[in-house]
Amino acid sequence: LWYEIYLHKKLSKTMSEKPRTICPDLVHFRDVNTRKCSKTKYVTLYYQFLTGFQQFVDGDVGLPLILSTHTRSQTAAIYVYSQDVQRLRLLLQPIKKAQYISDDFDSIVKHFKRDLKAYEKTANGGFITKYGHSSDMLQLDHYYLMLHWSKFYNIDTSNEGKSLLFETYTNYYVHNKRMRTILQEFNLGIGPNTAIKWYTCEPFISRLLNTAFQTHNYSFLKHVRYFIHCIHLQLRNEHPGFVRNRLHKPIFSIYCGRLITTVEFKRLKMYLNRVILITSFLMGNLDKSKVIQYIDRCEPSENETRVLLKINIDIRIRNTQPYADITHLSNEHNENEILIMFGASFRLMDVIISPYQTLPVCVLELCAERPQLMPPNEREQRWYSIIEPFESKK
Repeated sequence: LWYEIYLHKKLSKTMSEKPRTICPDLVHFRDVNTRKCSKTKYVTLYYQFLTGFQQFVDGDVGLPLILSTHTRSQTAAIYVYSQDVQRLRLLLQPIKKAQYISDDFDSIVKHFKRDLKAYEKTANGGFITKYGHSSDMLQLDHYYLMLHWSKFYNIDTSNEGKSLLFETYTNYYVHNKRMRTILQEFNLGIGPNTAIKWYTCEPFISRLLNTAFQTHNYSFLKHVRYFIHCIHLQLRNEHPGFVRNRLHKPIFSIYCGRLITTVEFKRLKMYLNRVILITSFLMGNLDKSKVIQYIDRCEPSENETRVLLKINIDIRIRNTQPYADITHLSNEHNENEILIMFGASFRLMDVIISPYQTLPVCVLELCAERPQLMPPNEREQRWYSIIEPFESKK
């Protein structure tokens, strides 16, 4: 850790000549092993960091949102919450190791913004995987999950829902003038024709929504159903035109990076040839190299691993969740991104772990909401043989 290097005064020449991004390092305070350093010094610096952090975002305003994001994106998120260079400079003062990394403050800010974008493209959403005692049971569980999640977007676009959406977001930034100004524009402009633009152009709006999806915060999702419904309507309207434009090449692949826990990755590998539900909007890119650049900037913690998702889509398959190319709808016109509606079903086709590739690749296939039954694979048969005797005794 840079933190330990700073405490022990062992900054190597190689590290100073090739400084990597500092965003992951500045928030590593809570992860450091305090037995290797002065506990008093550790606590003092950590307190100074948190104090500056709170002052920077106007007291406790925005802290629930920032602290709920991925740990190493928190410092990068600071810059988004207040475009105040002087206050950011004050925040960095107690963290003197930043001086070793770069004397050019503008380059630090540039790293902040790059890291924030990388985490926004990488760390969002999660999977629902569940063992069923039979293939019929697994399909039934999946079907009821789909019915449950569909409640968050199959609603009327009423003024009451729009007011509740605005009120919910405003409660997070009640003392933040800059955010209140943006939210006023959001309240006036949000609708079925502008939802995707708002989702892609304002990170603090999409981050809060993605965090709610990832943590299954149903209470929050109920309050922002108007926003989710508008995105669903816009994707549903864009989907037919996108399909027509791809008729010459009906099968294509998109890529996205994920930071997932090692436990979740092990569980995911057990679902080979089975259907999983992704509980968030899924943003994929047609450019594989760009996705790898994003995920390379995201450093996994001890219990995490980087994963590259390769998603094969056949536009001839019907009854899927809507998806479309949103390049012309967002502010990032060079991203070539495909947005898939949350709650989409995918079949895990393969998990490729090769010594010739730096990232494990999970190959997924977008499938219909009511997939056909498939016989259990060998691993699942062994699992059923273990649990069936216990089930029969109940």
